[in-house]
Amino acid sequence: MDTKLKKSKAIVSLVSFFLSIGILIATAIFGISFLVNYDYAMQYIDDLYQEDYQETNAFRSELSRTLNYILRSMNAYSSTSTGAVWEGDDLASPYEDYIYYLSEDNNSFGLDNDTARNLLYQAGTSSDTDMYTNDTEHRNLYRGALPDGYNFRLIFDGKTVSIEKDGKTIDVYGDGFYRSNAGMWNVPGYENMASNSAYEDLRVCLVARKVPVEPVNGYSALYDITQRGAETLLFLRIWGCIVILSVILLVFAFLWRKERRELSRRIAARTAKMYFEWKFVFVILVIILTTGFTSSGIPSNVIFFLLSLPGYYVIAVDLRYNRGSWRHNVINTMLHRHAKHRSELEQKLPLERRLLERWDDFMKCEAVTFGIGLFLSIITVGLLAPITIALMVYFAYRYGKQHRQLAQDLGRLTTQITAVQQGGNTAPLLLPQDSDLREAAHSLNDIEQGISTAVEERVKSERMKVELITNVSHDIKTPLTSIISYVDLLEQEDGLPDHVKDYIKILDEKSLRLKNMIQDIFDVSKAASGNMDLQMEPLDLGKLVRQTLADMDEAIVSSQLLFRVDIPEQPVTITADGRRLYRVFQNLVTNALRYSLEGTRVFVTLTEETGAACVTLKNISRYELDPTVDITERFVRGDSARSTVGSGLGLSIAKSFTEACGGEFSVQIDADFFTARVQFPLS
Repeated sequence: MDTKLKKSKAIVSLVSFFLSIGILIATAIFGISFLVNYDYAMQYIDDLYQEDYQETNAFRSELSRTLNYILRSMNAYSSTSTGAVWEGDDLASPYEDYIYYLSEDNNSFGLDNDTARNLLYQAGTSSDTDMYTNDTEHRNLYRGALPDGYNFRLIFDGKTVSIEKDGKTIDVYGDGFYRSNAGMWNVPGYENMASNSAYEDLRVCLVARKVPVEPVNGYSALYDITQRGAETLLFLRIWGCIVILSVILLVFAFLWRKERRELSRRIAARTAKMYFEWKFVFVILVIILTTGFTSSGIPSNVIFFLLSLPGYYVIAVDLRYNRGSWRHNVINTMLHRHAKHRSELEQKLPLERRLLERWDDFMKCEAVTFGIGLFLSIITVGLLAPITIALMVYFAYRYGKQHRQLAQDLGRLTTQITAVQQGGNTAPLLLPQDSDLREAAHSLNDIEQGISTAVEERVKSERMKVELITNVSHDIKTPLTSIISYVDLLEQEDGLPDHVKDYIKILDEKSLRLKNMIQDIFDVSKAASGNMDLQMEPLDLGKLVRQTLADMDEAIVSSQLLFRVDIPEQPVTITADGRRLYRVFQNLVTNALRYSLEGTRVFVTLTEETGAACVTLKNISRYELDPTVDITERFVRGDSARSTVGSGLGLSIAKSFTEACGGEFSVQIDADFFTARVQFPLS
């Protein structure tokens, strides 16, 4: 119900709006016309209130025109003929076409059309005053009593005019000077009018009926004067009511303006789908409807103007809400469909093939246009040369536009590739539907999505692994502590058999090894999760390496390896956690003692390289190394058979601790030659 009411308000508001605006515009036009013709309009208004039509300005103007018309006609005949005699009493007989032209020019018809004889005339010369007349009953209207029903007589004696009404003479000339805005008689005889000597021998008498009657057929200007006033008064009264109605409608249009705007948007949505050519034809039809009936009179023009207002409203709404709608035309639509069809065909071809064919099409269009344009320009003497140039420029513009679009898309694609390479989080690359690189962008988005998914899965797996190891290690640590404690108690017992003591010794060694392994797992988990507590301070890297080797001297001496140490005497200062870094070098030396080939040498060197301190440990492996395996990963050992003692966490701890302290750790395998490298920036 609310929707129907809202729609009804919108329609009423819309109809009220353009009806009220149209009426007010028409009223404004009438007002402007009134001001422009103020004198004539005021005389016309005065005529409306005259009961006697012979007292109106229209009556004086009509008889003045009739008199001047007869005088000009008679003068024209006398100046173009020599002694010719007009046949009959019809004034218009010998020069009918000429007199009809004068009648049209003076907005009057031939006097013989007045079949009601509201105006009688006699015209001639001083010797024959009634040569031409439309009154066959009275031979002399100049003198004597007027015919029954007639009370007005105008006589021209060759120089001046005399008027008699109801037996009384009327003052024609006043002070003798004619004024166009004073409602005077526009007849010969004024002092400020040039006299015409050709009129001196002419005589004219006009007799008007007191109350004009309607002609059965034909036209009577005098009868029209009486009817025109009544019709005009009726029209003004009706128009006043219409103006009041327009104000009321304007109030409704203002109150329901929101609903009207919503309806306007709906109309604009409909017109947006129309082709520009249809809109152009519609505009032409509206203009024709407005201006094509101007000869129908003011009432008809007003009606046609009001009927055309909806058309103007639709045009205004379209211009307001559908800017740039001229682009939606038949030509562009056909070109777009052709381009879309061609694009679908091109998408099946490789990129390089598409670009080459596009260049070939461009060159063909340019060549054909130039050839045809040159031929037609020669025929038309260069008139079509501008059109040819314009077409060639247009084709170049379209090709250049496609090329620029390709360059922009290529730039965006390379930027996206760089961002993916750097590992940054980027939004998917979206290219236009008709882009040549759309498939490549789509493939790149799939690759990026796949990489992100794989990384997320790997991070999730690593996190779960660390959490599992940490939790399991924590759960093992408590019972292991109890085992170690009870083993210590057993070792303190006296009188145990020797084989039992051997068992207790093995339990002690294995439990301590398990304890160290669990501690290593904790350390790796902390380093991997970033929860390791560090005490960063300046320290001498050379001194730290020498101290580590000194603490492990017993194990080094007992081994069958020969250590070659090259550490400078001057301090090499870095910033790190000494306790964690000590563990790094301890693990590297232990790894060398455990896996080096017997009787070989182990090289430990400390060098300074471009602002960095580098410790290198090199040895020859006892076991064959696989270069494809990353032995710095947790639980990965160089001895794939696992025949030696070790947990596979030594190098992993060394790498984690080094990186946690801000250094770099790397290993290099060349056949059986193993190199571990620890590097820190100098302080």
